[in-house]
Amino acid sequence: MWLALSIAGWFVAMVVLMSIIEHQVHARLMHKAPRNFLLRRSTTRRKIFTSHAVKHHRQYQSHFHDEPVPPGEDRGIRLNLAEGLLQAIPVSGALWFVSIIAAAMFPLVVCLHHVIWNQIHLEMHKPEGRFFSQWAAYRYVARHHFLHHRHPTKNFNVAFPVGDWLFQTVAVATPEDRQAMESEGIA
Repeated sequence: MWLALSIAGWFVAMVVLMSIIEHQVHARLMHKAPRNFLLRRSTTRRKIFTSHAVKHHRQYQSHFHDEPVPPGEDRGIRLNLAEGLLQAIPVSGALWFVSIIAAAMFPLVVCLHHVIWNQIHLEMHKPEGRFFSQWAAYRYVARHHFLHHRHPTKNFNVAFPVGDWLFQTVAVATPEDRQAMESEGIA
């Protein structure tokens, strides 16, 4: 019984941690242009910012979604699972000193996050009527993400919006936002 509670508790804690990481990466790397000399010269850092803040937001600024795309052409709106697992290694290493369960749980949560993120983000921008598209939880995160595209300094979480609540970056929908959500079919 204690082990099951411990695993469940660490799972929830790792989901919260992943939400915080998603929030910070999105807010700091994807929406803030590199300012210091070293980061401005980093092609990887510039590419992250340009790909997201410039290209992705420009494409989905006036219309939240458009036509589905063939597999392989959706790279800009999908996370790479292998990269996520590689990036999870140092976090798991640090968690090892806190809890072996947490260290083992974190990569699983990263995988879960990336799979969920890829499916819902793709459905948001390239809707195909996936099986979850009418679920209340999906419609909530779709509205949450829609508001991010209307208010780019808010709503940085896509999959688990816990980070937005913790960092107080939740956008409040205006009447115009509600009308636009209705016209996009996500109200």
